Amino acid sequence: MLKKVATCFIFASICVAFTGCSEKMESDLAGKKVEELNQASSKEDLKNRLLEVAESGEAGSSLAGMRESIEELKRTDPNIPDELLTLCEQLESASSASKVKSIAKKMAGML
Repeated sequence: MLKKVATCFIFASICVAFTGCSEKMESDLAGKKVEELNQASSKEDLKNRLLEVAESGEAGSSLAGMRESIEELKRTDPNIPDELLTLCEQLESASSASKVKSIAKKMAGML
């Protein structure tokens, strides 16, 4: 009997702990768009994201916030080439993995 009570207590404690953790996490993310959450904070971050896309060949949600990242970095770093935005458009519309890899690799090489 004591073993069942202890097991129930431990289970309930774990449930309460996870519920508390998830509420905090949700409140930190509340109201933010995917693009805001995926923005690269530095040239190196953006380059690493592009290299990951170049390796996988998958665009999709991994490109969320990329345009915003480039625009933000251009505001703070005049050495960011304008061509990156054009290539970002091409990357977003690329229909094959080989095209995604090629464009992402080219963009990473510009950073």
